[in-house]
Amino acid sequence: MPKKRPSHGVVRRLAIVPAALATAALATGALAAPALGASHVALWHTAGLQVNCGIEIHVPGTKATEVLCSAAGIPTPKHGFGDGGFVQLAATAGPQTLRLSQDSFAGTSSKLLGQGTLWSALGVTCSISRTTVLCFNRDNHGFVIGGGRYRSF
Repeated sequence: MPKKRPSHGVVRRLAIVPAALATAALATGALAAPALGASHVALWHTAGLQVNCGIEIHVPGTKATEVLCSAAGIPTPKHGFGDGGFVQLAATAGPQTLRLSQDSFAGTSSKLLGQGTLWSALGVTCSISRTTVLCFNRDNHGFVIGGGRYRSF
């Protein structure tokens, strides 16, 4: 009888895949469902309103520079005031968790984006899967949110 190879070898090989490649694969849909299309709407949400994202409000007459998302599981910063559960991401640098005390989304009408959709604006791209949203920027910094969990990279 032929000797079976242990399955943990596959796990070990996957663990050494660089984060940048895994992020790119997820963003392009290589590891997710086929893309349903692309979107650039100012404000959007996932099914069940588990994740809400869009362009962050900015001073009138100036260019918007950051994307804002809210979801359960995003850690609340220790300092500041307002409600936790928000994260912002610009075209460069890493994500920042926030406390907000007012509606800080630029859009007023939220659009449902389904699984497999790629959303992009302001140098940030988000890939919507069935249970999570992955957002990343040009510096390959970003976060994954959904299901009450948050992970930044």
